[in-house]
Amino acid sequence: MKHVVVEREEGGTNLQEDMAPASASPVQTRLRPADWLLVFAVFAVCFAGAVMVPSVFCPDEGARQLLSDWIYSTGTLPTGNEPETIVEGYEFSYALRPYLSAIIAALFMRIVSFATTDPHALLVASRMVSVLSVVACCVFCLKLGALLFRERSSAWLLAIFVCFLPQVVFLGMYQNNDALSLAAVCAIAYCLVKCHDACWSVRSCVALGVALSVGLLSYYTIYGWLLVGGLFCIVSILRDDRVEDRGRLVAKRAALVIGICLVLAGWFFVRNAMLHEGDFLGLASEARQRAAREAMGFELAEMPSMRDEGYSPWGFFLYADYYWIRLTAMSFVGVFGGMDIVMPKLLYDAYYYPVALGIVLYLVAVVRHRPCARDRLLVLAMLLAVCITFGLHFWTSYTRDFQPQGRYVISMALLLGYMVAYGLENLSETLVRRGLHPAVAFSALWIALFVISATTTMSRMLQ
Repeated sequence: MKHVVVEREEGGTNLQEDMAPASASPVQTRLRPADWLLVFAVFAVCFAGAVMVPSVFCPDEGARQLLSDWIYSTGTLPTGNEPETIVEGYEFSYALRPYLSAIIAALFMRIVSFATTDPHALLVASRMVSVLSVVACCVFCLKLGALLFRERSSAWLLAIFVCFLPQVVFLGMYQNNDALSLAAVCAIAYCLVKCHDACWSVRSCVALGVALSVGLLSYYTIYGWLLVGGLFCIVSILRDDRVEDRGRLVAKRAALVIGICLVLAGWFFVRNAMLHEGDFLGLASEARQRAAREAMGFELAEMPSMRDEGYSPWGFFLYADYYWIRLTAMSFVGVFGGMDIVMPKLLYDAYYYPVALGIVLYLVAVVRHRPCARDRLLVLAMLLAVCITFGLHFWTSYTRDFQPQGRYVISMALLLGYMVAYGLENLSETLVRRGLHPAVAFSALWIALFVISATTTMSRMLQ
């Protein structure tokens, strides 16, 4: 099967303008020295938090550490049935769900233990998986931005928007699954665009398979992104006039990517099914585990369900003047500790309004400057993925446990960052000619807002 680049005759449709990025020459995504300075800044901020923030302010970290501590101390993977891995009060084990972050955390703990077994040193070691996950977000945002934007400043804006959102920085300071899942989303988005631009080469599809595997083993909250990523690949290939025999290419590349996912991630779900009566996702086993522990006399923590209390989905949405949606939006920007360290309302507004303006500018730019087909399809895919992610978050909060936490939809930051960067890049070429760079100004504003957030609110976790 051969890949053919189709040459359009004069007067026909310009394939390069419709299907490819703006530049005809291959885009270099290798990071420059200045890019590495931004990456180091992200690492320094997250690492400082990992060293200084006490565990008492880190939601769910204690439950996640049960797994990394087990792996570190025993050298084996938990099944979910070990009493040492059961979360007190909730009476189930996170080992029933994917826990790649705990495996990596245990590896860092083992490496550090060769030098010291000091508890704080091991704690910081376990948090390095989240530190490096946010660093990976920065790297992939810069590389993705290099493919999507004309100006390097727009790629910086995308990376700064995602990685200096206070909630993302906070997730980079302690052990959790959310930071790794966001890194997987950024990697998947980059690999999708790279696969398209490389005409679905074997190398680019292997990278996509690895990124999808990390996503499968990170957190169920981003599975919408995995589904939509597959749809992007199929639709993109079937619409790609550069390729002959598109159906065969879809089959071959799908087999390659799925094969990689089965090897790198499939083992966990097969193991789960073998250990838990075919329950490869582990969700039914959680319910059985809770019921069994309750029958044994363990007291279960309250998990209030608005559905059980008689509210309809719409009534839940309207509850207490849109309380759930308001708190989700606030904690997407940044609510810290056990959802009890909140920034001033004025500071939240300072985040909301520039983002809203950026989205408006994006919509104007799309109308004025029609993006290429690849970018249109990518945005459509990201929109669908965000809708699925938000829908799952809403339904879980409504039916299972009232949890209006923005970290469950934190992957939305990538889409918002792209929209803002695209809108500002296409704001006005006149401004750039006059030496005014909207993307640079927005990046400076975003960093300034983070500094204010860190000094006025996040610093309270250090007291």
